[in-house]
Amino acid sequence: MADSYQINVSGPDAKTVVIPPVNGIDGTPLGPAGNGKDGVAGKFDHTCEQQATPGLPGNLGTGAPPADSGASGANAFNVTITCSEYSGGPLMLLNNGGAGADGNSGGKGGSGSDGGNAGKQPAKACTDVIAGGTGGNAGKGGDAGKAGNGGNAGDIAVVYGAGFSDNPVSAISSGGKAGMYGQPGLPGTPGKGGMGSDGTQASSGAAAGGGASGGGGKGGYGGSFEANPDKKMPGTYLKISVMAHTGS
Repeated sequence: MADSYQINVSGPDAKTVVIPPVNGIDGTPLGPAGNGKDGVAGKFDHTCEQQATPGLPGNLGTGAPPADSGASGANAFNVTITCSEYSGGPLMLLNNGGAGADGNSGGKGGSGSDGGNAGKQPAKACTDVIAGGTGGNAGKGGDAGKAGNGGNAGDIAVVYGAGFSDNPVSAISSGGKAGMYGQPGLPGTPGKGGMGSDGTQASSGAAAGGGASGGGGKGGYGGSFEANPDKKMPGTYLKISVMAHTGS
């Protein structure tokens, strides 16, 4: 890049705003209220007056919300400069698109809570197997934020009078760089299953996936440059036009 320039039509960079990852919410623990009631035997311990009740299933963890994407860099500005009489050294234009901002990272999904235990069965009277509660499902990780696109450089057209021996304008043009994409969030942990009346454990909650990857941004358009003499114009006439490029 040149050490100096006289005219800057570049679009500004997008500002990266860092937002801490937002996690999902863990499932509320059941506590003792999640356990089943014990079975009740009859008077002589040989009849089952009431079977034990199963444990309650654990509560679900919620998924983490998607992270914010990075903003796109700005395009170079529309500028027209007309000089009826220009004198001096060659002019240098800086014509860059703004850099895109970085995307944010996704949070961790909420964890499921453990299922409740089944109530205890009287050893001889109640023989049915009563299940414990299944664990709560895990929450999905948050999707990563996408990278911001780079801004576009402008298209430059120069017209100069016949008095110039050569084109008096040059330019440095480049498209803005894309930002960095964020990182996907991790899934939560499934809750454990509760214990059944026979000592076997119920199924854990369902596992969840991590968040989706953040998409990469696009680099900006690099711009074009065209300079032509116009013999119909005065010898020191100079017109510089910069047209913002709004296409992809």
